[in-house]
Amino acid sequence: MDTATVNLAEKDRGGLFNPDEEAAAAGWGTADPYPLLQKLHDGPPVVKGVLEDLMGIARQYNTDHWTGDVYSILSFEAVNKAFMDAETFSNRVYEKLSKPALGDTLLNLDGGEHKRMRNVSKPWFKPSFTDGWWTDQWIVDAVDEIFDRICEKDHADLNLELCAPLPMSVVSTGFGIPAKEALEFRKALLLHGSPEEMAKGHAYATSVLTRLIEERRADPKDDLISRFVHADLELEDGGKRNMTNEEVMRYCNLIIHAGGGTTWRQLGITIMSLLNHPEQLEALRQDRSLMRQAIQEVTRWYPTDTAFLRYVEKDTVFEGVEMKAGDVAMLCLGTANRDRKQWENPDELNIHRPAKRHFAFGAGVHACLGQHLSRQEMEVALGAMLDRLGDLRWDPDARPARMGGGTLIGRGPESLPVRFTPLPKK
Repeated sequence: MDTATVNLAEKDRGGLFNPDEEAAAAGWGTADPYPLLQKLHDGPPVVKGVLEDLMGIARQYNTDHWTGDVYSILSFEAVNKAFMDAETFSNRVYEKLSKPALGDTLLNLDGGEHKRMRNVSKPWFKPSFTDGWWTDQWIVDAVDEIFDRICEKDHADLNLELCAPLPMSVVSTGFGIPAKEALEFRKALLLHGSPEEMAKGHAYATSVLTRLIEERRADPKDDLISRFVHADLELEDGGKRNMTNEEVMRYCNLIIHAGGGTTWRQLGITIMSLLNHPEQLEALRQDRSLMRQAIQEVTRWYPTDTAFLRYVEKDTVFEGVEMKAGDVAMLCLGTANRDRKQWENPDELNIHRPAKRHFAFGAGVHACLGQHLSRQEMEVALGAMLDRLGDLRWDPDARPARMGGGTLIGRGPESLPVRFTPLPKK
C-alpha cells in the first residue's frame, strides 16, 4: 500500500473532512444535541414541527423546498415503525439532498429499483466478507502502516493521524484507486464551491473512475471495481446485464463519500468516549471480547448523525398523528437510541451493557450498506490502538478535545491529542 495514504489527512488541514469547518460554512449549530433532546424524551412519540425548532437551534437541514408539514418522530418504537415502512416513509426526500451531487444512488432510490441496485453489492458488505476479504486484503495493512508511523513518537492527534486516513485508505485501495489520487478524488466528490470548481471536480472524479472501470472490464483484479463491472444487475423484467460505467461510477462515489466521513467521525467518537471513561478503556484493554459490544454501545450512545429524513408518500395516521402525502418525517436517532423504555440509564455509556439493536446505521431496506465494514475498521483500529499505545491518555499540554460539526449530522471530534508509550507490533 502506498504510504501517501497515511498523509492524506495532514494535507487536508484546510477542512476537507473537518466537521467544525463544514458546519461553520453551512451555518449549522454545533451544540451537543443530547441536553437539547432530553426535554423531548418523555413527550409524545411524534410531534409536529422541525426537530431543530423543537430543540431551539438554527435549522441544519435546508427546508426551503419542503412543501408539506414536518413531523419529528422520537420514540424507539415509532422510529422503528417508520424505518420498516418504506412504502409510506421513503428516501425520496434525498432527491434534493444527495442526488444533485451524487446522482441516483441507494440514498434516494426506492422500491424495486433500490432493491435490485443494492443486491449488486450486498454480498461484498455482509459480515463474513468484511471480516475476511476487506480485513485481510486492506484493513490490517492500512492499520499496521498507520500505527508504525504513529509509534515513531510518543504523542499524536489520533483524529488526524488515524481516524481520518484509515477509512479513505481502506475504501479507495479496496476499490483499486491509487493512493496518490485518493485525496484529489475525495475533494472532487464533495463538489463544493463555484460552478466552475464543481465542474472541474466532477470532471476529475469522472476521469479517475472511467479509467479504472475500463481497465477492470478488460483486466479484472481482486478489487471492488472489478466486482462491480463484472456483476449482474437484475432487471425489472427478470433479465440481467452488467452495470454501465455511469452506474458503477455512482456506486463508487457513494461508497467512498459515505465511507470516508462517517467512519472517520464514528471512530473518533469511539476513541474520545473511551478516553473520557478510562475505567471502560482499561476494561476493554483487558478483555477484547468486549470489543464488538463496546463499538455497538458507543454508536448507540453517540452516533455521528442524530437524525435521518423520510418523505411521506401517502396520507397516513401514524402513532395517532395525521400526516399527508408530501410531508417530511425527521427520524430522531438521538431520542430513539436513548429511549428509557429500551435501555436502563440510556444516557450513560456502558460497554458492559448487553448489545441491543439500535439505529445508528439506520434500519429496514435503507439500513447502511457499509455498516459492517465500518465496524470492522473500527474493531481492527481500536485493537491496534490498545496493543501499540501503552499508557494511553489525553495530552495535558494540548487543547482539550471537543466535539464539532453540526448538531444533527456530521458530528465528530475536532482533534484527539494523546500521549502514550509506543509499543512494538505483536
